[in-house]
Parts: sequence; C-alpha cells; structure tokens
Amino acid sequence: MRAADNPFRATRVDALDYRAPGFEWRALLERLDGLGGRGVVLGPRGSGKSTLLRGLEERLRDRGHEVRRLRPDPDDALIAQRQLDRFTSALSPTTALLLDGADRVGWREWRRLCLAARPLPVLVVTTHRRGRLPTLHRCSTSAEILTELLAELDGGRHDPLEVRALFRQHRGNLRTALRQFYDRAARGVPAADGRGGE
Repeated sequence: MRAADNPFRATRVDALDYRAPGFEWRALLERLDGLGGRGVVLGPRGSGKSTLLRGLEERLRDRGHEVRRLRPDPDDALIAQRQLDRFTSALSPTTALLLDGADRVGWREWRRLCLAARPLPVLVVTTHRRGRLPTLHRCSTSAEILTELLAELDGGRHDPLEVRALFRQHRGNLRTALRQFYDRAARGVPAADGRGGE
C-alpha cells in the first residue's frame, strides 16, 4: 500500500479531534477563562495533549485571538532554546501562546517565557508532570477510545480483545498503537474483523 493511501497516515491521525469521556470544549474554555487564561494540559505520551492543543488553537482563533503555537525540539536543548528566543521575540500583546512540551524548556527559559507572556491573554502549555501553571485538563486514554479512533480512520470493525491487548502493549500510548496499525496496513495485513481472528 502506498503511504498516501494508508488510512493511518500521519496527516489523518493529526486531523483527529481530541476526545475523552465527558469532555466538552465549552467546559474547557470556561475553565480556561476561570483560570485567567493560564493552564497546563497534563498527560503521558500519546494521551492526546498535542491533539487537544490543536483543537484549542482552532477555537481560540474563532474567539478572535492571534494564536502562536510552539513545539520545542525534543532532542536538542540548544535548538529548543533558540526556538524559544525567536518565538518570544515575535509575541504581541494580543497573542494566545500555546507551548507544546514545556518539559523541554529549562527553568531559566521558562521564567523568561513567563515574563514575555505576562501581558498575553492566554498561555497554555502541555507537560507530563504537574506544576508551572494550574491544571487546565488531564488527558487519559482507554482501549475504548483507541477502538473509536481506529473505526474513524479505516471505517472497519476491530476485535475488542486485540485492541485491548495492543492498548496494554503500548501502555496506553495511542500514537504508537496507531503507528502499529499504519505499519500493518503498509504490509497489507488485514484488520481483525471483530470475531476474534484476522
């Protein structure tokens, strides 16, 4: 299968909307307002933090904000620092600032960022641990969410036992689980049909 035809290709996965039991965008935006436009989106890897941030970006633009989103380089602290320097130098007082990966920002850079962001109406960051800002939302995953995403991506039914096994294998990381389905589709391996076999 060509990469462009793979139902689990990155562009399709990145286009998925954030979901969680009982989650509502209206409630999230109300909580953000209640926190003075400051908050942290918490969660382990592959739990939907970046997906939530993309959805939040759209909704903040709908509110009339100019939105800037930054994801610092995860592999090079010096590059990440330079990215942050360029980023903060271009902020305006009307900017809503979204930082995807505050864990990659050292404390000195974090203090500089907070100083630059002080006049901004919105500052939301993602991290794996509590702290830095009040908790806006805690992301979590489940085998049921993975099943829902799979059905949305390929339109098929998937064996619940297989999905639960993959969910456990990937320790709840939905992104790596979906990557495994990408690899399977690329090899032409059919999805389980929901009756316990392939």
